[in-house]
Amino acid sequence: MNYDVIISGGGLLGLITAIGLGNNSVSIAVIEKNNLPRVVDDNRAFAISQGSRKILEKLGIWRFIESEAEPILDICILDENSPITVHYDHKMVSKEPMGYVINNTVIWNAINNNFLNKINIYSLHSYRAITCDAGYVEVTLDNNQKLISSLFICAEGKNSKLPVLFSIPIIKFDYKQISIVFNIKHKLHHQNLAVERFFPGGPFAILPMKSGYASSIVWTEKSEISKMLMNLPKEEFIIELKKRFGSYLGEIKLDGERKSYPLSFAFAKKLYKSRVLLIGDAAHSIHPVAGQGLNLGIRNVESVIRQIAAAKVAGIDVGSNYLLKKISRDRCFDNFTMALATDGLNRIFSNRIFCAKALRSFGLMAVENSNFLKKRFIRHAMGFI
Repeated sequence: MNYDVIISGGGLLGLITAIGLGNNSVSIAVIEKNNLPRVVDDNRAFAISQGSRKILEKLGIWRFIESEAEPILDICILDENSPITVHYDHKMVSKEPMGYVINNTVIWNAINNNFLNKINIYSLHSYRAITCDAGYVEVTLDNNQKLISSLFICAEGKNSKLPVLFSIPIIKFDYKQISIVFNIKHKLHHQNLAVERFFPGGPFAILPMKSGYASSIVWTEKSEISKMLMNLPKEEFIIELKKRFGSYLGEIKLDGERKSYPLSFAFAKKLYKSRVLLIGDAAHSIHPVAGQGLNLGIRNVESVIRQIAAAKVAGIDVGSNYLLKKISRDRCFDNFTMALATDGLNRIFSNRIFCAKALRSFGLMAVENSNFLKKRFIRHAMGFI
């Protein structure tokens, strides 16, 4: 079978790419080793920036998830027990919310029910070989079926072996941190406020969810502490949670199971080689501080869709070095600065040295007292880079 583009990886970003390319008359195939439609068994929630919402709206996805999206109107940043608080109010920049919190299940149900039947999917398959020639890519599946395309997009996640296969250099290291993700219910309304508190072990994020009396928690700690917390009985875990959470939303209780995710950094020095393009975590896996990983991925996907669609209309080879270099240049600055910023934030706020604490306090105070800086950071949080 011949296609314009073959995508390996049927995760969110791989399928969003397929949807966007399909909308622009680009013939695509998706290879996914697991079954599709995917049955989601985790209760994660994603913070979708205003910029990402506009991209999803353009792709026709947003209308299927809008009713379940909870707006983020304000954000508060706190450093452990410091009295200094930075408060971001969306009204300083726009009438629109800074972003939205959406349950992972909602996004997957929208894709499963409204888009999968329009995509050529080879699920429960992986590739045995990839051969890149001057004018095409030949992919041999594990059942010996051969697929041919002009471009191969790798959306396989941060554990993909493809960068090694194509000798694409990647900077990698382990944060030695684990994020515990779970949902809670609380007595008082969250007022659409997102909170991020920084502790020595890592950031503690509270994201407002639908109904007003539920929130999603992303609790990042050093690996050994996270493992201990995961093994605690529910009652003891709640006691530890309250020490971090505080009492501003009244009585709290767990809603569902706890899940844990080890954190690592990965950054491809090059996004493409020989008609192969990396997207998503296969290209960049950043620290979840500030919740920007998925939003960065969506911005990358938007660039890929836009430029491949334009090349298709213009009759340009969608797998050409010219086009892949253009995509890479378009995304280079945003990818690099976001990776650097999230890594830097985690390191600075985890540092207990007195000079670092004093510098953080000065920085937070400077931002809180500067409308100019606040507006810059709010626009960045909204995804308007």
